[in-house]
This record gives sequence, C-alpha cells and structure tokens, in this order.
Amino acid sequence: MTAAEALEEVRRRQAAEGEWLGDATQGRPTFAEAELLDRQGIPSCHVWLVPEREVPSHLSATQALRRWQAGACAMCSAAGGRLLVDHCHQTGLVRGLLCTSCNTAEGLQSAPSFVAYRERPPAVILGVEEMYGSPWGEVIAPSDASPEERIQRNAAHVDAAEALFAGITDRFRPTA
Repeated sequence: MTAAEALEEVRRRQAAEGEWLGDATQGRPTFAEAELLDRQGIPSCHVWLVPEREVPSHLSATQALRRWQAGACAMCSAAGGRLLVDHCHQTGLVRGLLCTSCNTAEGLQSAPSFVAYRERPPAVILGVEEMYGSPWGEVIAPSDASPEERIQRNAAHVDAAEALFAGITDRFRPTA
C-alpha cells in the first residue's frame, strides 16, 4: 500500500466513524449532573445519545467504546483523565471505560448506579463484545477456566512481571 493509499484509508475510516457517531457525543451531562443521576441510581452512560448506525467494521469493541465515550467516564462523565478498560471478572468481557476512581469503586460498590451499569454497560448499549486482554497481550480467561488454565496463566503473569522488573530490582540489591 502506498502512502497516498494509506492516507486515503485513514480518511475513509474517519468519515465512517463520523457518520456512525453523528451527534452522539454531544450534550453529555456534566460531572455535577452525573452526581445527581448517580443519586437516582443512573450511570451517566445511560442518558448519553446512542449512535443510530452500526459500529464500523474496522473498529474493535474497545475502539468503538473509546470513540463513543469520547474521553468521558461511563459512570461519572469525568473527562480529561485516564480511562481504564472495565471488564467483568466472571465472563472476561469488556464492559466500558471508567475513570480510575469509578473503576476502583465499581469492584467494591453495590450502589444502584453501579448495579445498573453492570446490567447494561456501554458495550451492551453499543452492541459490541470483546474479551478483556492482559497487559501482556493475552486474553483473560473467564472465571470458569480450569484450575490448570489458571495456574498456567498465573505462572505466565509472574514470569512476565519478573522479567519486566528484573533490571529495576537488581539496582536495589546490595553488592558484596
């Protein structure tokens, strides 16, 4: 593919994404408005406009969520910060993108808004599905994985972490 063809493909994809999203990222509740929704048991994403068209085929589920959420947390509408990929630990499926605070709270909360978010997360709203992947590029197996699969997966994580931090920790070891 030539540079001109690649540039044209990028433009085509951007146009398809623009058509898909339309005005769906406009009129989102502010953080203060999202707090009021939360008190009523409603996650912010439940009042966002939903694109009328199907997700463009070149987008993964997580990419579609990133475009639709446009930098806003699905729970509190906070924007401008880092969004984490939230996933269900039982099924392994990506649910949506949450700010650090909401992602931490999601695992600990049984508040009505978090229950509503789990029942109808952004991925369900958009009609997309994707397995959550680990930082090492592997897909996280659902909790019904066999004990052998869990042991192998955990061993791989330990090996990867040790390899990643080996150079760092060696600097802190006393020399003889």
